[in-house]
Amino acid sequence: MAIRETNRIARRALLAAVPLVVLGTAGLLLRGSPPGAAVVSEAVDRTAPPGATLTPWGRLPAGTGIGSGVAVTGSGEVLLLHRGGGAFATDRMMDVDPIVVLDAGTGAFLRSWGSGMFASPHGVSVDGRGRVWVTDVTTNHVTVFTPEGRLERTIGHDYGFGLDTCLAVRNTLTNLPCTGDPYIFARPTDVAAGGAGRVYVSDGYRNSRVGVFDDSGRFTGEWGRLGDDDGAFSIPHGIALRGNGDVVVADRRNARVQVFSADGRHLATHSSSAIGRPYDVAVGPGDVLYVLDGGDALDEKGGEHRGHVVTLAGDGSVTRRWTMADQNADPHQLAVGPGGEIYVAALNGPPLWRWTPSQQAKA
Repeated sequence: MAIRETNRIARRALLAAVPLVVLGTAGLLLRGSPPGAAVVSEAVDRTAPPGATLTPWGRLPAGTGIGSGVAVTGSGEVLLLHRGGGAFATDRMMDVDPIVVLDAGTGAFLRSWGSGMFASPHGVSVDGRGRVWVTDVTTNHVTVFTPEGRLERTIGHDYGFGLDTCLAVRNTLTNLPCTGDPYIFARPTDVAAGGAGRVYVSDGYRNSRVGVFDDSGRFTGEWGRLGDDDGAFSIPHGIALRGNGDVVVADRRNARVQVFSADGRHLATHSSSAIGRPYDVAVGPGDVLYVLDGGDALDEKGGEHRGHVVTLAGDGSVTRRWTMADQNADPHQLAVGPGGEIYVAALNGPPLWRWTPSQQAKA
């Protein structure tokens, strides 16, 4: 009797353990190999030359705060994208205009728009036709405006029940199937719209891809996945196009810049302590590549606050350097003006910063 009772208990324990084993095996299969944040060495000289310091700039209207994005139009006007007082990925729609336009010469306020359309705007860019492209990490849409600020179109499908949770979990369970819809953005970060009718979206905190669309917003392709090998991403945070059509991506959490052909073929990876942690990339006059080092505070526990802009040679070596006057500004997005002016939107303190070549000349 005692033996039969012991056997029954053993069978029950085995049957109870089977689901746990199945769940554990499934968990391992779903988990995959999510990458950790790359570590950036602090043991490097990041001293900028005299006169190469970005300082707060612009006469901003009341309610402007938390600079998220910046762009320069073909006519030289400066666009600041801000979140007001809203936290990252908040659900509350903004009741102030998040897009502020300034005169590049004087910094004077010219106009603004977008109230009630965004909750947590992230990146802004301007294409060759002067249209303004804005990403939002809460609505998960890309919104396109005419140069005057009139809504032209919105790209991206709305979420169904449970999708947001699935996508959030997928950063850990990387093989978790959530959606096969290419029009689903998952906290998209930036847009680069080219002259050949191709629009590239860095997407983003949860999709780890570059999505490609045509000028009308129709999906045409994509590349990338979560990872740290060439062609993979861990928070593709900024994107820009070179004159030859190459696509440059600031792969933030992997602390590197990746370069691709227009059709997504991997061409180069640039990573070094001198570059730092790329938050954004921009292409300036003469097809010079600029990189914004936003520091490690948001990606590494106890990480260093840092704010620098560098230019890169073709081999990825740093050729010039600028520094933020406040290294705790947490710079977020970068733009370069037609005369080589550098603009940075920052998350902490003054929302907008600038450097001009005349500052270097006076030093």
